[in-house]
Amino acid sequence: MPDTPATDAGLAPIVAEVTVPVTPTEAFVGFTAQMGEWWDPVLTPDAATFTNIAIDPNGPVAMVHGDEEYVWGRVMEWDPIGRYTQEFWLGHPEDEATVLDVRFTEADGGGSLVRLVHSGWMPGTEEVRAKYTHWGDLLARYAAHVS
Repeated sequence: MPDTPATDAGLAPIVAEVTVPVTPTEAFVGFTAQMGEWWDPVLTPDAATFTNIAIDPNGPVAMVHGDEEYVWGRVMEWDPIGRYTQEFWLGHPEDEATVLDVRFTEADGGGSLVRLVHSGWMPGTEEVRAKYTHWGDLLARYAAHVS
């Protein structure tokens, strides 16, 4: 099995990694079930009303703002032993969805390596892709949350 999803003829994927001092399963739970606790509200439609991120393991991923939900993805793979994958269209049309693939593996020296690959960028989406420079910052917030 390859380490990252295939990129075909598209643009290079965006890759970010962090090591956290918890097991891969705990890292998975912190990333998925607790995403709303570490996600930066500035990266939502309205930071002042942001309350959570709701993830249905069999369906949509949505930002919650009070009584409103903004769907920006769909779960493709939910494996608490080590992998979370979703279609991703936050900031671009659903019919141009990209893919977030997050792997949780045991790190050398203890803890877990969390590797996020944001792929599926097609030629012509360079301007949209350039806006996704925050994965490292988000993973730092996530690491602080689970540590």
